Amino acid sequence: MAADDFSTAPSEVIEDAPIFNNIITETESEKKEYLNLSTTSVRRYTIKFNAQTTTVKDAILAHYNARYGGYDSFAWTSVPAHVNSGSNLTGRWIDGSIKFTPVGYKLWNISIRFEKAN
Repeated sequence: MAADDFSTAPSEVIEDAPIFNNIITETESEKKEYLNLSTTSVRRYTIKFNAQTTTVKDAILAHYNARYGGYDSFAWTSVPAHVNSGSNLTGRWIDGSIKFTPVGYKLWNISIRFEKAN
């Protein structure tokens, strides 16, 4: 999987609130029952790259397209220390989450979302 790794160092990583897959049902006696669909929560991160060149932008877009958006999983190897203690993460891009914003002559702010595999 080494060829599929994503190693571009981000400028900023924001961890989204965890998603707990629970079903809440109400009974006739108005009691609520909670059913967990999975034992762990879904972890998602917004990864930002500030003032990147067109070459870096094209490399990130090529990696996203090579993974078919959110279909194919890969290893994220440039994880900052405050996320998962800096350990590599395996997961996939969230389909349709990549955004490019021009900030200067041939410079781009890039934002993309990543979902950790459970």
